[in-house]
Amino acid sequence: MAIQGEDRANPVILYLHGGPGEAQSPFLDMFKTWLADFTVVNWDQRGAGKTYEKHGDATPDVTLDREVVDAIALTEHVLKTLGKKKLVLVGQSAGSALGLKVVQRRPDLYYAFVGTGQTVSVVRSAEWQEKQINVPATHDAAEMKTLHQWAITSPPDRPYLKRMMDFMAKPESASWVKGVDFESGHIGRQMQSFDAMTDALDLPVPYILIQGRADWLTPMAVAKEYFDKMRSRDKVFVPIDGGHFACFTNAGMFVAALRKHVLPLTRT
Repeated sequence: MAIQGEDRANPVILYLHGGPGEAQSPFLDMFKTWLADFTVVNWDQRGAGKTYEKHGDATPDVTLDREVVDAIALTEHVLKTLGKKKLVLVGQSAGSALGLKVVQRRPDLYYAFVGTGQTVSVVRSAEWQEKQINVPATHDAAEMKTLHQWAITSPPDRPYLKRMMDFMAKPESASWVKGVDFESGHIGRQMQSFDAMTDALDLPVPYILIQGRADWLTPMAVAKEYFDKMRSRDKVFVPIDGGHFACFTNAGMFVAALRKHVLPLTRT
């Protein structure tokens, strides 16, 4: 766990990384823009990053449900450590699916849930991607690989992906890379069966969707369809310039949306 901030009085964000397995610990500097307004907590999930480095392949019980339990336990620890009543949960990519499940189970711990690079359904995303590049809708492993390879070429995402690839080329990244394979290998199929349209239509906390317009991995059109159908006490949709990693590549607009739509919720 890493805690970054400039003022202990600021509200707290718990960030759930994507992947599965793409722990954010090597890239903590990317949260710099967030820190004037929020204290940010990062956690390398069970089987990923420094958590995998500590326990390796002996890491037990790597399931999506256990990661929900872990996220709740970590939230309670952070609230006690920092002396807060609630925090804001932010989930990116696969972390956004995890986040939906977390706030459904323990809404009392969270002011709001912020989804970005929102995972709705692997199948629904694939159906959108098929229309963009005109490939046969086989939905087999070969097609899914082709769709993924195309989706990660979205121009706004290239600086972030270059940063990741440069890190992965270094010897010190070896355990991080193994963690990506380990966590994704254990919960990847559970993520593939997740569909927010049926699994998370009702959220008991405010929902703020901040989505990159050029997100080809978790397309904005699919995320907006989910947003329009889901029900919550309050919800806000904020499209911003950028792709799947817009919260980092366009941190200015992302944090501006947090400041406008999330900060007021932490003052209630």
